[in-house]
Amino acid sequence: MLFKYIERIRDNVLDVNTSLLEKLYESIRNADCIIPYGSGRSYSSIKIPFSQLAKFDYSKLILTPEDPGFPGNNMYDAASKLESRFNKILLIINSGSGKSEEPLNVAEDLARYIDEKNTDKFMIVGITSSPRSPIGELTKDYGFRIYLKGRPRGVEPTDYMTTGIMGDTFELGSLLLLQGIIKAMYLNRKKDLTKLYVEYFDNIDKLIDIHVESTLYEELVDQMAGRTNIYVGGRGSADEVAEMTVIRLFHVKYAIGDHVYQARGANTPRPRPGDIGIFISYSGETPAVIRWARVMRGEKCYVYSIVGNSRSRLAQNSNSYLPIEIEDSNGPRDFYMYASYILSPLPIKLIGRLSDTGLTLPERLLSYYHSTVE
Repeated sequence: MLFKYIERIRDNVLDVNTSLLEKLYESIRNADCIIPYGSGRSYSSIKIPFSQLAKFDYSKLILTPEDPGFPGNNMYDAASKLESRFNKILLIINSGSGKSEEPLNVAEDLARYIDEKNTDKFMIVGITSSPRSPIGELTKDYGFRIYLKGRPRGVEPTDYMTTGIMGDTFELGSLLLLQGIIKAMYLNRKKDLTKLYVEYFDNIDKLIDIHVESTLYEELVDQMAGRTNIYVGGRGSADEVAEMTVIRLFHVKYAIGDHVYQARGANTPRPRPGDIGIFISYSGETPAVIRWARVMRGEKCYVYSIVGNSRSRLAQNSNSYLPIEIEDSNGPRDFYMYASYILSPLPIKLIGRLSDTGLTLPERLLSYYHSTVE
């Protein structure tokens, strides 16, 4: 495999303290209300696995502070209502830096409530690559923290295939780490977590070898290197995969004067001939996503889809499609995690293609376009 950053993710996940992973497994299993939180791509990385938990374990309420049903304007206000309804409430913060302001505020609000009310119904868990950060220290005091390594610090990358872009290593690693725990819960295989992780990475290696080095993938990168806007979309868990992809592609395309939009976004304009659509759907039968593909095809755009069923209508309504047909059980679907990994090399390959034309994009430039209001 050419993408050394994925090998690094594998090493980082397998290096996580096994006893702490089992402790997280038990904390999730025992909780009757779970609040997953983060910022940017780390937020999508934690929402994808917990959206799968919500589909097979109806005894738990999975709730985020942005949900319409969240019972308060902030975590402190909501805590008393949650305490009256549930016996074990788990707040899980996913943050590579451990400094993201909004997740830290949520954790601090809950910590203040716990101190004032002297309640034992809440636990705060942090997943971070910075255990001595504010989030790392707080979660140690009100629950526990899991140290998941990210990219080595202090060196600006010159080879994105080795390092990934910005927080790729932590964000994709935490996604797989949590997906494995949710899958283990469904299969009742707490002691097999390491085995599950190895199986996941073996499948990712195969999918990358099949798809990322394929002619279709290279054709997509070639088209993206031209003056085009890109539209990425899905529904439900697929929308979180889309958001992760939009964030990273935007860093690259905006640097050359183009735009990347999330389908159904408030500022998403009508596509133009020659633009690109990338749509994600496990079933390939999601009506809204099929409609997006048809609309873009009608506008003479190029449509590329990632599907779990190559015979689906979405595949049929795309110019090209990438099938991820690894069998999923009736429990948590691994499709969304695999799709996130298969899409993650797109911006890296795009940077490489632009570099071939003489345009170099250092990470300090990509970081400049990173949102500060996420």
